[in-house]
Amino acid sequence: MMLWILVLTALGFLAYPFVVEQRQSTVSLDEQKNRKNTNVRLFKEQQDQLQQQQNRGEIDSEQYQRLVMDAQRLLLANTELDVVEGSKIAGTGRWLLPLLLIGTFASTWAIYSDIGAAEDEKIAALMNKIASLEAQSDDIPELNQELVSTIENRVTKRTSNIYYWVVLAQAAIADNNILAASNYFSSALEVEPQDSQLLAQYAETLFLVDGNKFTQRVRVAVDKAFAADSNNQTVLGLKGIEAFAGKNFELAETYWLGAQSQVNPESGVFKGLQVGIDRAREFVEGHSGSGTDVSQLSAVQVELRIDLSLDVKVPSRPDQRVFIAAVRESGPPMPLAAKKILVSQLPMRVVLTDKDAIIPGQDLTTETKIKVVARLSNSGSATPQSGEWEATSESIDLEAFEGEIMLVIDRQRP
Repeated sequence: MMLWILVLTALGFLAYPFVVEQRQSTVSLDEQKNRKNTNVRLFKEQQDQLQQQQNRGEIDSEQYQRLVMDAQRLLLANTELDVVEGSKIAGTGRWLLPLLLIGTFASTWAIYSDIGAAEDEKIAALMNKIASLEAQSDDIPELNQELVSTIENRVTKRTSNIYYWVVLAQAAIADNNILAASNYFSSALEVEPQDSQLLAQYAETLFLVDGNKFTQRVRVAVDKAFAADSNNQTVLGLKGIEAFAGKNFELAETYWLGAQSQVNPESGVFKGLQVGIDRAREFVEGHSGSGTDVSQLSAVQVELRIDLSLDVKVPSRPDQRVFIAAVRESGPPMPLAAKKILVSQLPMRVVLTDKDAIIPGQDLTTETKIKVVARLSNSGSATPQSGEWEATSESIDLEAFEGEIMLVIDRQRP
């Protein structure tokens, strides 16, 4: 729309002088016609007067003929002058108008395509369309894919647009592609290296990419995010996990209490933090020196039975790893429970419980709605990769679900 407004405005400015000139030309032609009629009328009057003078004997026939010829030459000269002036007016560059219009349209289109906002308008239109649809609409996955593809193309030209990088990261998280999300957050940080929220999200995704371990680069990322905002809920959660893993349970409790103070007491995140806090307190009160594992502090509260198999069409090797994880239906991408097996063990029944949590304080007891994902890894890494085969369950309500979950790995990731 904006492109057409610009083009029409430019064409209007170009055409205006020619339109005005055309009107002036029309007026000039009318004036020429009037002058010609007047000259002819005056010639006839002069001829009549000369004829009367000849009849009265004031001039002879030879004089009459000479004076009439002089009047005719004067009339002819005036007529020819009007024709020349009319030709000049009619040919003052109107042939340039179509060339200017075509050239202006082409150049405006090219410039706007390069530096304009046509793609931004398309992205905004797609977002509005997705927002207007029902959550379960069949059109949403296709529209989301088109939106991501359009933003990916746009951000190559507008690398300083943080919003686009964040949208891409969130889309990657929704697709369980944590590695891509981490890369997108890294690109956003190149634009705003001190943005505390971006630093926290980058640290969280990097933690997941590195297999939920505090590697050197994860520690650096977490410490940098903590320095930027020591009250950030995500960062405090990560610092608590780091302290808990290092058996510094009092410090872990302090961090998690700080994170808990910033969330809704009714939310699953609050409940998950409370589980972690309770376990840290149990260790502080008497289990820290006994060697007791956190998973042994209470009985199993949630259990999922999964009958898992591999479709015969899926290429595989007996020694390939298969990762099974229970994840939130929506929200942070960290697994609530996870296990890994080998292809040679399939088909088999896999049991996931709240004791299979990857991160203290974030397990199956802290959520009500989850889904189960099983993925055949080509690289042996828990991080999803393009081209890998997987299966995903429907949404599961843990408060009402009973029975078994049937999963067949038969869908390839794009």
